[in-house]
Amino acid sequence: EYKFKETNHNRKIIDFCLFPVNPSSAKSFAVCAPLEPCPAGWLYFQRKCYYLSENEAAWNSSQSLCSSHNASLLVIETRQELVRDTQDPWIGLYKRNEEFFWVDGKALDHEFAVKGSGSCAYLEPRGVSASGCYLTRRWVTVRRAQHP
Repeated sequence: EYKFKETNHNRKIIDFCLFPVNPSSAKSFAVCAPLEPCPAGWLYFQRKCYYLSENEAAWNSSQSLCSSHNASLLVIETRQELVRDTQDPWIGLYKRNEEFFWVDGKALDHEFAVKGSGSCAYLEPRGVSASGCYLTRRWVTVRRAQHP
């Protein structure tokens, strides 16, 4: 069954809902999932949603903006996510005590070299570099897709 659901932006979207009924239980429940796995304007790839910002911000502000969408700056988990971007966007990698960490808390496992002497990382055409966190750049946000 299809039904309309109000979103925070007063737009109507169609949700797909399943209403399984368990005959041995007095309760029935609905399971609803959006038909689109990612918000409008985001890209879907390998069960994740990606967003490249149009605006620029410092690294901390970029991470806060991602968090406000239940997401984070990009944590690179596969080589396919190491996209060579010409926009030099922030990613979720930062230096703490001379060691790089991802925003999910994992240490950088030397999957790739980080060039530059800064504390906050960004993608650039030749790989990953680090610069001052106060500089403003575009950023890449990532979150899990809403359904597989």
